[in-house]
Amino acid sequence: MTNPRDAKANRQVARLRAQLRESQARVQELEQRLTALETSAALQFGRLVAGAARNPRRRAPRLPRELYRLWKKRNAPTAASATATDAKDRVQLDHVDRAEDRLLVAAPYDGPLIAGILGRPAAAALAGHAKIVPLYPHDAVTALETADVDMLVVDAAAGEPGGPWAYLGTPGMYDRERVLHDARELARVRGLPLVLWGEAPPPGLAILEWDATVTAPARLAELVPTFEPA
Repeated sequence: MTNPRDAKANRQVARLRAQLRESQARVQELEQRLTALETSAALQFGRLVAGAARNPRRRAPRLPRELYRLWKKRNAPTAASATATDAKDRVQLDHVDRAEDRLLVAAPYDGPLIAGILGRPAAAALAGHAKIVPLYPHDAVTALETADVDMLVVDAAAGEPGGPWAYLGTPGMYDRERVLHDARELARVRGLPLVLWGEAPPPGLAILEWDATVTAPARLAELVPTFEPA
């Protein structure tokens, strides 16, 4: 005979499992809706226009070119949504501090705004002289595409072991090289200066073409493109 207490426990376990499956299904649906929203042309258009309105001196001259890029991608196929199994394996919602949130600030930062592939020492050295949007291997292109920045800065020592960009510039690290290449290409399209920070870069960085090599933080302000109002 089944113990009544065991039967009640089994029913509770079954009910909790059903609730968990329902919650996972809701998370997957919300992720799919969020992905569709993030990739919608209307939202990207709004971000570009809002950025130009918030900071017209920096952003307005680049607005036509960015809108043209957005128009060219209007019929591009979107990535397939995650499967239920993938969603179940990653039901962990992390806080994301989006770079474009600063557009809502009443007094935007007036110094250099840089997208940085940086090691810890370089990030600390630049923190007091520029507003930094850190780039990581998993989201560098996405963050750079949406961030309101003046230049792309790559640290010569970013590839030191222990950091997110470990071994960047070392021959054979094809994943790091591919992300860096894509970020550089996007920066070129957006008209952002490519800046190498520091000395003695590894071979993979030394052979690349840079608009400037900088070792003093104050030099960054000189590289910010200036635009005369029409």
